[in-house]
Amino acid sequence: MKYHVKWDCLGMKSECDPSEVREMVGKQIEHIEKSGKMVDGGSLLGVRGGYFILDVAKPAEILSLLGRAFVENFNIEIHPIVSFKEMGEFMEEEYKKAA
Repeated sequence: MKYHVKWDCLGMKSECDPSEVREMVGKQIEHIEKSGKMVDGGSLLGVRGGYFILDVAKPAEILSLLGRAFVENFNIEIHPIVSFKEMGEFMEEEYKKAA
């Protein structure tokens, strides 16, 4: 299943040195990219953060992909994603049930 993961550091205070956080995050992004589970990712303009679209079998995999670098240093929002096609098919079935 695909998940939208938004991360930002607004209002966050890290115990780590900022250069240490940048290094940890850089390594973790590299790990996420190499995992083959990242569909898309990048920076969010206007926010000190970014996003990932991750395709994982279990939600718990997201935590292992984000690792300590993200979990301890950023606000994180995770939302499941369904395509417009999947949503359309779902709604079509619901309308049939209601008829």
